[in-house]
Amino acid sequence: MVDLNFAQGRGLRVSAGPGNATVNLSPGAGVHRLAITVTVAPVGLAEGLPIQLGGELYAELNNANRWLGPLHPKLLATRGIQAIEQLTCTLSDSQVRVIEDLRDGRDLPLRLHLDAVLLQPVDGLYPVVQAQEPAVVPAEAWARQLEGLGAAVVMEVLVPLPLDGSELRKAVSRIREAKGHIVDGKYEEAIIKARSALDYVKEVVPSDTSAQQKKAKERTQSQRWSVLVDSLYSLASGANHDDEVTADFAWSRDDAVMVVAAVAGLLGRLARDNQE
Repeated sequence: MVDLNFAQGRGLRVSAGPGNATVNLSPGAGVHRLAITVTVAPVGLAEGLPIQLGGELYAELNNANRWLGPLHPKLLATRGIQAIEQLTCTLSDSQVRVIEDLRDGRDLPLRLHLDAVLLQPVDGLYPVVQAQEPAVVPAEAWARQLEGLGAAVVMEVLVPLPLDGSELRKAVSRIREAKGHIVDGKYEEAIIKARSALDYVKEVVPSDTSAQQKKAKERTQSQRWSVLVDSLYSLASGANHDDEVTADFAWSRDDAVMVVAAVAGLLGRLARDNQE
């Protein structure tokens, strides 16, 4: 619970919930609407006073206060009783993915940086006040909200981009170019570019030639990774149409998305290994 005081003993008392923070995540087209329920009670204010309540939303993940976006302004009119309101923020597909990576199955701690603005001047009251209110979304409650997104959410593969001139940086840049080709409808070019990015993976992850000789169920985990990389490289190499077998290969958007996402996933895995 936090008090947004326009003067001593006069303001709004805001708390997340009731109880633990109640949230609702509504699916959209690439971006989604996150609504956070709050209880608002006037303290020492006359009824009918117009106030705009808004601010910014942060997630406290991995010991960092991470900005999620603005809380859309909400117009209130003070009443003699407390009221239940919803403050909303938009989250993109990418933001949902990053939150999930950082949350790692735990509760989602939020922090509301609140602004309250008097929309008409009142003697003795400050026109704008600020305060912060923490809120926690239990892990199981957040998981239910994610399930509700269903097919509306697209989990983009995020790959850290090194700041040096390394081969990894070049490979990640090729994946970015491949994604641009997909947007432009150049699916074959996207796969060719992804295959060139896969060269880096082939260089740093030695191929286990013995893996192909074993039955699939007898392969070790590292051997199964090796077979995956080799098979993906073989598939993507078909986009070059440089032999009789691949001359008739045709590539759809879904094909390009799958290949580019798979290579991006492998690069992301290697990038995180390099950071550890």
